[in-house]
Amino acid sequence: MSIESWAALIVSICTIVAFAAGSIKWMVKHYLEELKPNSGSSMKDQITRLEQTSKIAEEDRKELHRKIDKMFDVLLDHISKTTK
Repeated sequence: MSIESWAALIVSICTIVAFAAGSIKWMVKHYLEELKPNSGSSMKDQITRLEQTSKIAEEDRKELHRKIDKMFDVLLDHISKTTK
């Protein structure tokens, strides 16, 4: 192989490596921006909203179970009074 061929091969390899590194850098920067809050449209904001919604739903579920337990107790009390 001549010197020109080696030079062309080295330049080609350097170009491919530089392009790959630039692509990876752009992708990392793009995805990291999704993890920063930005008033509602980032993934971080959406996950925060989902967590808050799930906490509220969990509290509502617990309150519903308390109400059902109370209604069950009232029903059992009523049945015990009417059967005596």
